[in-house]
Amino acid sequence: MKLLVLALLLGATGCRTRRYLEITSSPPGAEVRLDDEAVGRTPLKVPFEHYGTRRITYYLAGYRSYSRRVRLKPPWHARFPIDIVTEVLLPLGLTDRRAVHQDLVQGAEVMSLPSLRSVIERADVLRQSGPEGPRDLPEVAPAVVPSEAEPAPEEPAPHDPVPPEPAPRTS
Repeated sequence: MKLLVLALLLGATGCRTRRYLEITSSPPGAEVRLDDEAVGRTPLKVPFEHYGTRRITYYLAGYRSYSRRVRLKPPWHARFPIDIVTEVLLPLGLTDRRAVHQDLVQGAEVMSLPSLRSVIERADVLRQSGPEGPRDLPEVAPAVVPSEAEPAPEEPAPHDPVPPEPAPRTS
């Protein structure tokens, strides 16, 4: 009898809940990063252990990169205190499948980077501030980095610091 109970307990421990994300995209073949970790190309099935908020990012040549947060809420059988019964005391071998799909938009990738001038201004403010830190830190002004297809905008030549001539006075 003890041997039968032991066999049942050992057999039941292998039936824990399986959780996985099915990640797809249109078109397929996009590289996927889950929480900044490369996991493969769409379509793919990724196992996960914990519920919560995850970040999924899609990359595909000729398409804009897309990143989104996905909130994975636990089902009724995975909430405390029910999860103690369904996953520890009497593992039922349930499956929790979450499907995530994204339609990618065709186009060149446009990145936004801070301009060099705004970075230097912020660095100067930080360098000149004392131990209490900066009081008025200037905002970072983004600069758009053009794609390979479009030429970079030309910067205007700096103006000479010559003051304009005063207008003649008439009495």
